[in-house]
Parts: sequence; structure tokens; C-alpha cells
Amino acid sequence: MTASPLVRHLIESLVNPFFILLVLLGLSLLLLEFRGNSKLVRTGFLMVLIGFLVFSTGWLPRYVTHKLENEYLLVTRPNPDIHWVVVLGGGHADGNESPANQVLSSVSIKRLVEGVRLYRQLPAAKLLLSGGDDSNGISEAEHLDQVIALFAISPADRVLETGSTNTASQAVAIKKWLQDKPFYLVTSAAHMPRAMELCLRQGLHPIAAPTDFTYYWQDGNWEKIYMPGARNFAYLNIAWHEILGRIWMRGVGWC
Repeated sequence: MTASPLVRHLIESLVNPFFILLVLLGLSLLLLEFRGNSKLVRTGFLMVLIGFLVFSTGWLPRYVTHKLENEYLLVTRPNPDIHWVVVLGGGHADGNESPANQVLSSVSIKRLVEGVRLYRQLPAAKLLLSGGDDSNGISEAEHLDQVIALFAISPADRVLETGSTNTASQAVAIKKWLQDKPFYLVTSAAHMPRAMELCLRQGLHPIAAPTDFTYYWQDGNWEKIYMPGARNFAYLNIAWHEILGRIWMRGVGWC
């Protein structure tokens, strides 16, 4: 079963924790208007308050983020027998005349740098840069390639996959070059479990090479854990996106 990006994004927005709390707050305000200061209204406002505290303090976002990111370890000593490094794009913008390093998201830059790090340690390796473009402009893979050129990596070692629009289509597309060859799969640590499963479903032989780990809570600033903050909500949203993706992939078939 498949679904258009619009439908999938709409469903994800509707079940987003922040949106759910806003709906609950709106319902509580309506009840306050029509029922007055009743026990039901007070319960509704209390649930909203508890929800905001749970989602905006660091306990839950840190737990679910680390749960996803700890499934695969960082590659410190690459296997020299591996000759392919696949970098999955993590987003870019329409930057008109801006240089590629400005329009690529920070996530994409981190993935690209990790791919280069592995490539430098592998003899006879090639980099496969994966990422299309929904707006029929310059593909993300092309933007990645423009940045790669700054590292003086031979064009012969750079392969571009420009037709994919999401992780599932990336897994299908890269099979054209990789077939049964083992390869290092570079993507964000939180995204890695879903990316690995999608690649394995295509009969590919990925080796997880996670990057872009979330170190937000590891700098000793206690307030990031105990005090409500928008950044905690943002990290929870990233983890929630991956959790939903895995649910749809396994249960509904939407990837």
C-alpha cells in the first residue's frame, strides 16, 4: 500500500504530540465557555499542562532519541574490503544562486562529512550520493556532489542517485548500482534503524554507519533535562517521525 507525500505528511501532522495538545487545549477552552468551571474542564487543562511538561522537558525526548540512536554503533575502523559508501541526503532548500553548502541542511552536511571520512579510509572505494528533488530543481544528490568536489574527490569515485523522494525509494534506487555488494550506509543515527530495514527488504547488504548523533543533553547543562524548552519538543518530533515511519512500514506499508 502506498500513499502520496501529502497524505502521509497530513497524518503525521495530525498525530504530532504538539498538535494533539493544541487540540486538547482548544477543546478545554470550548468546554470552559459552555460548561463553566467544571471538573471536566479542570481535568482537560490539567492534561494539557502535564502533556506540555512531559513533552518539553528532556526526560522523554532524550529516552526515545537515545533508544533509536543506540541500535547501531559508530564505525571507528572501517573494513577495507568494503568498496561502497552510500550517503542518504537529509534535506535541502531551493537556494537559487546560493552555494550548495548553504542550501544543504545541517543533517545532510553531517552525513556527507561522515561519508567522506569513511571513503578516505577505504581503498578503491566509491561514494554513492542519494537524494532527489520534488520541485524539479537541482537534486539533493547534485548539491551533495557540489560540496564533495571541494574535498578533491575524483568524479570517477562519485555516483549520483537523483530520482528518489524518500528513504523507501532510495533503498529501491541504489540497488541498481549495489546489487549484492556490501556497503556502508551513512545516515543519521535516529534514522538508521528504519533505513537499514528498508534496505534489507530490498535484498541489499548494508552495514550501518550512523552519524548525526544527538549530543544536546550531554553537555552538563541540567536545565535541558529538568526545564521545559522548545528544543526538547523539536527532538521529540524527530524521534516521533521515525517511530511513525516504522509503524507505517511494518503495519500499513507506508514508507
